[in-house]
Amino acid sequence: MFLKSSITFSLVLLLFILSFGRVEGSRYGIYEGKIRIVFDLSKRRDFRVFTLENPRRIVLDIYGEKRVSRLKLPPGMKFRIGKHRWGVRIVLYYPKSFSLKFFRLRNPDRIVLDIYREDNRLYRELVRVLEEESSGKGPRVTVIEDPERIREDPVAELIRKVRSQPVVYEEKVIVVDAGHGGKDPGAIGYGGIREKDVNLAIAKKVAYYLRRDGRFRVILTRKGDYFVPLHRRAEIALRNRADLFISIHSDAAPRRNPRARGTQVFALSYKRAVEKKHQILRNRSYARLVLGEAANIRSGLVKRVLADLAIDVTLSESLYFARLLSKEMKRVIGKDVHFKGINRAGFAVLKTPGIPSVLVETGFITNPSEARKLRDPEFQRKVAWSIYRAIVRYFYGNDFGRKLVRYR
Repeated sequence: MFLKSSITFSLVLLLFILSFGRVEGSRYGIYEGKIRIVFDLSKRRDFRVFTLENPRRIVLDIYGEKRVSRLKLPPGMKFRIGKHRWGVRIVLYYPKSFSLKFFRLRNPDRIVLDIYREDNRLYRELVRVLEEESSGKGPRVTVIEDPERIREDPVAELIRKVRSQPVVYEEKVIVVDAGHGGKDPGAIGYGGIREKDVNLAIAKKVAYYLRRDGRFRVILTRKGDYFVPLHRRAEIALRNRADLFISIHSDAAPRRNPRARGTQVFALSYKRAVEKKHQILRNRSYARLVLGEAANIRSGLVKRVLADLAIDVTLSESLYFARLLSKEMKRVIGKDVHFKGINRAGFAVLKTPGIPSVLVETGFITNPSEARKLRDPEFQRKVAWSIYRAIVRYFYGNDFGRKLVRYR
C-alpha cells in the first residue's frame, strides 16, 4: 500500500514538474511613441501585469514557467527575475513617465508589453510647426482633407500621420458596460424584472464570446450587482486605452404606454462632443486621461488639434460601429424585436473622447412581450452574439465570418 502511494505521489510530482516550462527569451522594438517588448513562451500561460512606484517598475507574473532564458531589453532598462512555486516574476525598471498596455499572442505563444513613452517625436514635431505658426514664422494653419493640397500644409500632413499610424498585432481592448447596478436598479419592468439584472446578464455573455475568441481583452465596468458612477464608467475606458466602449441598457416607457417596443442604438451627439472637447482643454487631469503625456504640451494650439482628433474619432467611428451593430442585431434578433434604428444622444457614458462608443437599448422592459424575452437566457445570448459579431466585423472587416467562435 505504501509502495503504491509512493508511486502515485512520484507520478503526480513528475507531471507537476513537466507542466512547467520556460520563458524562451525576449525581444523589443522602439516605435514612434512607444516601446514594445515581446516575451516568447514555451506554451500558452496565464499571466498578470501591474505597475509599482518608488521606484517605477513594471511587474510581469507568468504562471507555469520555471526558467527564463536570456532577455533582450531596450538600452538602459534594468530588470530582475524571481522564481516562485507558481512560476516566475520579471520586474522591469523604467523610471520615465509612461502608460502601459499588454496582451497575448498565439502561434507561437507570446506576451506583449507596450510602454507608451512621454517623448513622442510626432507630437514634438507638431509643437514645432504650430509654434512657428503662432509666432508668424510658419505657414497658416488650415485643416484640409484634399489630398492634392496636403503637401502644402504641414499641420494637415501631421494630422494625417496621426490618423494613419499603424497598429501592429495589437489585441483590442473592449469595455462592456452593464448599465445601472446596486442601489440603482434602473427601470422596473413587467413582472418585476429589473433592468440592472438584464443588463449584467447580457454584458457577461458578450464578455464570454470575446474571451473565447482570444483576440480581445475584455473589461466589464461591473461584474456584479453594485453601483458604479457614470463618470467612473467612462474613466475605466479611458484609463485602459479601450478600443471600443459598449454600454448595455433596457428601455422603459410610462405606464400609459405599456406597448412601446423596440431596440435601438445610440451614438454621441455633436453638441455633447463639442462640450467634451472644451473639457479636455480646460481640465488638465481629464486631458491627461484622453491625450496621455501629450497633455503636458504647453501649446494651446497643439491641444486643440489633438482634442479635435479625439472628438473626430468618437463621432465618426461611433456612428460607423453603430451601423454595423444595427445590421447584426437585425440579422440575429430582427424577427424577435422591432428595430428602431440609430439615434444621437448625450448620455454620460458615451463621452469617451478618442474611443468609439455606443449605447444599446436592447428592448422595452415595460412591454410584457419584450420583458419575457429579455428575461430569457436564450434571447440574451442572441443579443450578446449580435454584439460580438459586430465587434469582430468592426475590427476584422468583411471576412469576419471565418473568425467567429461558435454560437452557444
